[in-house]
Amino acid sequence: MGRARGGARRGGRKAGGRDNTKHKGGTGELLFMLEAALRGLGVSRPFVDNERYDVIVDAPRRLWRVQVKASGAMHHQGFAVRASWRSSEGAMPYTAEQIDFLAVVIESRRTRGRRIWYVIPVRALGGRLTINLYPFGCRKDGEKRFEKYKEAWRLLG
Repeated sequence: MGRARGGARRGGRKAGGRDNTKHKGGTGELLFMLEAALRGLGVSRPFVDNERYDVIVDAPRRLWRVQVKASGAMHHQGFAVRASWRSSEGAMPYTAEQIDFLAVVIESRRTRGRRIWYVIPVRALGGRLTINLYPFGCRKDGEKRFEKYKEAWRLLG
């Protein structure tokens, strides 16, 4: 066991118990809001945490509801992202009645400190519960369906 001070690791986890999906999700949301603001978009968060979207983007034409996901989970040559929410009945796909966009930030050793963003319209998800993103390319043509949304911030403007 390591020390718990100064960001040291304890038993393979970050000190303070922050190496979990809730923390990673919150960090992803903050990164999205910062990136959107730097691009000149207004951003806000719902006061309570009972909506399917995490962030509201105030674009010149309208307000967008955005669900933010953070991934570093490698899947073959890409990254697996859960494009769903959980209910008592199990995993449920996001719908156009709930969100307008799914924003995904990818950070891993393979990205070498770079953040790679995907801004995907909810309709493009087609009811999928999980999607795979291949920012470095893949062998299968069918797996490139979401690559046109890589760094597609223009869709929010």
